Amino acid sequence: MTTTSQIGQENYPDYDALWHLKTIGVLDQDYNRPDFTPPCETEKKTRVAVIDTSVAVDHPNLAPAINKLLAIDLFSTRLGAFPYYGDVDKLGALELNATTQVADGLTHSSRLLAELNDRLCHGEATRMGTIRPAVAPEFSVHGTAIAGLVGARPCKVDGVENSLMLPYAGVDPTCEIVPISTNFDPDPEQMILAFLYAELIDADVVLLPRIIPDPIRTQPELSAHSVNGQELGPLVAPCPVTPEQEAMWSELAELIVAVSMKRPVVCAAGNANEEFAIYPANLATEHNGIISVGALNSKGYRSGYSDARNTTVMAPSNDSEVFDRTEVRLDEQDRDYDGVGVPEKNSNHKFSSFEIISTDVPGRFGYASSPFENELSDDTLREFGSYFCRFGGTSASSAIVAGFLALGRSSGNLGTDADGLAAKNWLLSKCQVVSEDDMQHRLPVWSGTPYFPNATV
Repeated sequence: MTTTSQIGQENYPDYDALWHLKTIGVLDQDYNRPDFTPPCETEKKTRVAVIDTSVAVDHPNLAPAINKLLAIDLFSTRLGAFPYYGDVDKLGALELNATTQVADGLTHSSRLLAELNDRLCHGEATRMGTIRPAVAPEFSVHGTAIAGLVGARPCKVDGVENSLMLPYAGVDPTCEIVPISTNFDPDPEQMILAFLYAELIDADVVLLPRIIPDPIRTQPELSAHSVNGQELGPLVAPCPVTPEQEAMWSELAELIVAVSMKRPVVCAAGNANEEFAIYPANLATEHNGIISVGALNSKGYRSGYSDARNTTVMAPSNDSEVFDRTEVRLDEQDRDYDGVGVPEKNSNHKFSSFEIISTDVPGRFGYASSPFENELSDDTLREFGSYFCRFGGTSASSAIVAGFLALGRSSGNLGTDADGLAAKNWLLSKCQVVSEDDMQHRLPVWSGTPYFPNATV
């Protein structure tokens, strides 16, 4: 006889750390990459600009992927610090997309573009930065996980006793990643500078795997409601918004759309079942190159925290429990699970315990901490547990989609002359429909059919 105390004894199935790559057809069951020929070493690498926190650039799986010369920190210095530069004259010699017209007609953005251009084009960029950029390990956790999903490379490292293989890989292990690190609560000027910089360095893909806290546009449905003739958006803003700030927030929205017409802008759709997606994912329409990404779990169901409405595509990620009037989705394998009182509709067993595995800040500051304060302080790997972490959310799924677009560019399947809207349409052409009850999800699949490893567990 089975009692409730015997249910859920942490009987979790093992799962492949690269299951998400198999789900989207980037890897087959034998870990081969079908229909993909790596670009030649002499070819220009596909450039992915990641607007997020800083990255652990010396992580062995990430070091070959990060363009340290171009990495910029907008957290510590208004016009950006360049924390990893070598030769102080190299930045002045870069070929920048200095004639871009994305800021035309935008007063504040045009001014900031002129300032940024002036700084970068005179060989003084690295000298003007702060001497203490905000790229320390404690700031770099989220960005490190994102970078790994996009473009990590398998590698071999020296251990205490012998060499070890770290076979982890991102969706496109041939691309290059440019971290554009920003504050955790950025103002509109900082985000305008981030998107302008992505434009100036001619990024092939721009990834924003988190929310921008625009006090007006974070909840677009509020604009349709008013109290005494006044829109609800400004009324629920956390603090008063000055006319100049409101103008800059408005310009940022226009700028993001303008940048997306030149190059795809991939955005996380949010982790709280937002009907309209978080900002700026909620700017996505069929007429621009903004791509809003929701999350599917390893069973092929919408993740418990992700709304499938108003998303461009869905991509693999982890899951969360749900217990409300619309859905009951509980983890029956959890040791504290008690089935008494759980409605029968939990019998659909949609919950998945599979998470996304990605790169982590080695040492004590990552999601998976280590007893060693700074694991990257020497060239010897003492432990590898903190080099990788469990990750998830629409942040993870958006990084996977950004890597998918980069792979399309690196493989030649997505032409180098494709603009943001063309890249978005190519992505949609690669999607296959995954059905769930009365919903249908669009999942990018490189080759074959979607693979969900937990579908029968």
